[in-house]
Amino acid sequence: MKILPVSHVPGRHCASTGIRDLLSFHGIRMSEALCFGIGAGLAIGYLNLPGSSPSRFVHVRSADFEAQFFSRIGHAFVWDRSEEPDKAEADLCRAIDMGLPSLIRTDIYHLPYFRSGTHFPGHVIMVWGYDRKQEVFFVTDTGNPEILEVPFPDMRKARHQEGSFYEMQGNRFSPEAIEPPGGMREIIMGSMVHNSRMILDDAHEFQGIRGLDTWLKELPEWVEFEDWRWAARFSYQVIERRGTGGGGFRLIYADFLQEALRWVPEIATYGLVEQMSETAVAWQGLAAALKEASEQERPDFREVAGRIEQVRILEHAYHRAALALA
Repeated sequence: MKILPVSHVPGRHCASTGIRDLLSFHGIRMSEALCFGIGAGLAIGYLNLPGSSPSRFVHVRSADFEAQFFSRIGHAFVWDRSEEPDKAEADLCRAIDMGLPSLIRTDIYHLPYFRSGTHFPGHVIMVWGYDRKQEVFFVTDTGNPEILEVPFPDMRKARHQEGSFYEMQGNRFSPEAIEPPGGMREIIMGSMVHNSRMILDDAHEFQGIRGLDTWLKELPEWVEFEDWRWAARFSYQVIERRGTGGGGFRLIYADFLQEALRWVPEIATYGLVEQMSETAVAWQGLAAALKEASEQERPDFREVAGRIEQVRILEHAYHRAALALA
C-alpha cells in the first residue's frame, strides 16, 4: 500500500477543489474561489445532442479551466493520456510511487461512492495512493471530507468513457513541482478579460451570449421532445446542483471577485461583485424554473424563457463592465 500526505479541504466544485488541494500539497496556499477565477471558469454552452440523453442541455463551466489556470500562473499544463486503460493505471501508480499525487478526469457513473445512474464525464478528483493487494485507489472528491476508495476496475472505466464531450483517455496531471505565482494583479486581470471576451464572443452559435440566444430560439421546440422532462431536469442540475457551488458557478466567481479586490481594487469601482452576485441569483431563478417545468404533466417553458432573457441581460451587462475595467 502507498498513500501520500493528503491536503484535501472540502470545496464546491470538483476541479477548483482538486487544484486547490494540489497547490496545497506543493506548498502554495490559494482559495478555491481564487483558483476558479484565475482559471477563467465561467462559460455558457447550449448543447444540442440529438440521440443522446438528454438531447439538449446548458453547460456553464469552461472546458479548458484546468489548462487556463496553470498557464496563467506560469506553469506548463498538459494532460498525460493513454488510450489503454491498463497503461493509464500503471502510469497513475508510478506517479504515486514517485511521491506525486495526481489530478485526473473521470465519469461519475463509474465512481461507486456516487451511486449515479447518469453519465457525467469530466469530473475531476485527486488520487493520493493505492493498495495493490486490495486493488483500490485512495481519492478525495469535492465536498467529501474523507478519503474515498475506488476499485481498480471501476477506475479504468471512469477514466475511459467513450462518446464523451470531454476527452476521456486516462487524463492525468502529476506535476513534480509548482512554483508560487507572481504578479497577481496581471494574472487576475488577464483571466477576467479572457473570461468575459469568451462569453461575449459571438463566433459560435452555441456558446456564450449567442448560445443563450440559440437556446431561446429553440426553446419552443422543447415541447415536442420525448425527453423534455429530462432535458429540463438535467439543465437544472447542471446549473444548480452538479458541483457548481450554486447559480451556475456565478456565486463562486463572485467570491473570487471579492477576494481579487486585494490586487484589483477597481473591481469595486465598477460594481462587479454586486453585478456577478445578481447574475448568480438570476441563474438560480432559471434553474428553479427548469426544475418546476420538469415536474409538470405537460411541457410549458414560458417561465423558463423569461428567466433566460433575464440571465442574458445580466450576463451581457457584467461582461461589458469587466472589459471596460480592463
